[in-house]
Amino acid sequence: MVAMAVLLVKGLIGILMEYRWYFPADYDASAFLSGRRYTFFGTYRTAFYVHILSGPIVVVLGTLLMLSGGRKRFAKQHRRLGKSLLVIIIAVMLPSGLIIARMAYAGPIAAVGFVFLTVATAVGVSVTAYYARARKFQLHQRWASRSFVLLISPLVLRLISGVAIVTQTESEALYRANAWVSWLIPLAIYEMVWRWKRGGSKKVANRSDPRQT
Repeated sequence: MVAMAVLLVKGLIGILMEYRWYFPADYDASAFLSGRRYTFFGTYRTAFYVHILSGPIVVVLGTLLMLSGGRKRFAKQHRRLGKSLLVIIIAVMLPSGLIIARMAYAGPIAAVGFVFLTVATAVGVSVTAYYARARKFQLHQRWASRSFVLLISPLVLRLISGVAIVTQTESEALYRANAWVSWLIPLAIYEMVWRWKRGGSKKVANRSDPRQT
């Protein structure tokens, strides 16, 4: 867990370091902007800046929510943070993400992957909020964990891209795959771990139940 946290923090710092080339837009220094020299204007430009400014905020809020969840002394702050996160994702991240996804590097396969990720994240946090209001806290916690996995997927994408650059295996095909595996694989791992833990809990409960002996 510590190693994973370090990697994710490193990924976030790496993303933030690139912001120095976005303000103002430096088409020569930024690998991302270099291919958009003649298309980086209008609605896309606005959506891009809205998305990259709200992204780190969403990751930080999601992390704080995971740390404060289930702690009574942070209950009020947890609810406020949760409402803020929901508003930012639905009103800011979702529309801006859909706009910039249509011009994703490596074509429509990558674009569709990012669209699905954006929609899945919006659905995840909405369902999380619904179960919180319904006071079904076990379901709320599970959907919150799913949503968090989706929220940090850009960091996973960054880590995979970094490894590809270091190993000189970067390509359009890898980027297309990365647009999907950076969130589908972590989500699948979470589901498998959750089911494994649930199965272990049931076995312990059955062994401690006198009716089973």
